[in-house]
Amino acid sequence: MKRALPFSLSLILLLVHAGSAISAERVESVIETQVVRIFCTRNAGYYHKPWKSPDFQTVRASGFFFQDEKNFPGKRGLILTNAHAVTMAQSIRISNGREKHRYDVKLLGVCNTADFAVLEMEPEQLDAYERRNGKIQPMELGDSDILRVGDKVLGWGYPLGGERISKSEQGEISRIEVSQYVYSGDSWLVVQASLQQNRGNSGGPVLKDGKVVGIAFQGVKASDRINYFIPINLVRHLIQVLTKQDMIPQWRYLAQHMFPKLKEFYNLGPDQGGVLLDYIIPGGGPDRFGLKPRDIVMEIDGHPIDNFGEIFFTPLDQKILFAEVLNRKLVGYPLTMKVIREGKPIELTGTVPPSLPKLVPKVFTPANYFIFGGVGFVELTLNCLDNLGKSGDKFRAKYAEEFPRRPYQKVVIISEVFPEYGLVDTSAYLTRVESAEGEEVLNIAHLYDTIEALIKKGRKKALLKLTSDIELPLDLEQAAALGDQIKTKYGILYMKTPGGFRE
Repeated sequence: MKRALPFSLSLILLLVHAGSAISAERVESVIETQVVRIFCTRNAGYYHKPWKSPDFQTVRASGFFFQDEKNFPGKRGLILTNAHAVTMAQSIRISNGREKHRYDVKLLGVCNTADFAVLEMEPEQLDAYERRNGKIQPMELGDSDILRVGDKVLGWGYPLGGERISKSEQGEISRIEVSQYVYSGDSWLVVQASLQQNRGNSGGPVLKDGKVVGIAFQGVKASDRINYFIPINLVRHLIQVLTKQDMIPQWRYLAQHMFPKLKEFYNLGPDQGGVLLDYIIPGGGPDRFGLKPRDIVMEIDGHPIDNFGEIFFTPLDQKILFAEVLNRKLVGYPLTMKVIREGKPIELTGTVPPSLPKLVPKVFTPANYFIFGGVGFVELTLNCLDNLGKSGDKFRAKYAEEFPRRPYQKVVIISEVFPEYGLVDTSAYLTRVESAEGEEVLNIAHLYDTIEALIKKGRKKALLKLTSDIELPLDLEQAAALGDQIKTKYGILYMKTPGGFRE
């Protein structure tokens, strides 16, 4: 299967159109000030050795002015773009195709899971922009649920290769489905369209009948004209919890389709569908709602689920993965499910509970780490695996798709054993930390607190047990002096995550 890549990383163009009553000359005159070019300088940290000073990378993308009185009352100069273009930004500036001047903007909010972000021009910058370009006309947001396979779409953006705005039209929608977003690894509704491929158009508007129905964000690098956009209704749904993203339900579970032999084993009739829950995280969303492993989920909010986990979803007038019902809710929304448990039908009714993080998550903040006793400990993330390259293959194969067995469980690895520790060959020790003094390590905060508790008790040594029962002792008595030596010698600014560990 070909892998889709975010546009400003794979830098692929996605632009769209349907008809408009406005003349081409007038449209282009207005659009080149509505759609902006984004220049972002951001941190590019070393997630496998996060104590090193980060590099910086420059990203170019597109964005567009919009207005949202419901969620941002009275605010002008709002811009929508992709999260992967501006997350962890140190500087964000914009320009347009009409002039060369660049304007400062700030990051107002970011939704990494669905790969969109909201920028804002400061009043003085907005005034300067309008003096040069005329009063901003925010683009009107449309209804992406009206989109159907075969519809023609159009759009605008600033691909590399020139300074002026670029247009692509006659792109045809070829697929609407729930699929994985490359940037976050989470699954949301996505629209595929056959459009031109160019670099730098991430965040550009996708339009139908003159209204924005999506945001360009990723494409298939190895294929021609396979590109995707985020449906604007998803943005509208999640933008209301931009500052409270724990309200977004992202249930983690392992399920399988009900193929004939499996249906036969569970005594299901030929007309009965559903999905079998193989595993749910203890304390996670499905568990708190009342689901149990081995439940067969037959129906969600009145939508019967077929053998392939799909429902007929009226707003889209097509079949879609049943998770789309949950994706359109927030924590606290009502939810009903019908399941078969141990051969008996059961109806579960309640509200959507919050979720738990993945065992190996993708993070959009600085890494969780600390250095102690000459050893560098890091919480394993997908970012870390990407940094490790080939050397991270063993971790990826073993943990990337695994589920936590306890709430908030994470994988802690040893990323570096400094020479001052006294080991000649450290390769065998660059692995997972399983336990400390016989207590299983839950996550990096737990490991750190365990070590600190041992020091307070007056303990002079501690024993770590690593994968394959490898042992690594820590000298608690000399750890502080050794830490000062390492910090000075290697120019390390922070010996643990600045601001504290993040969940």
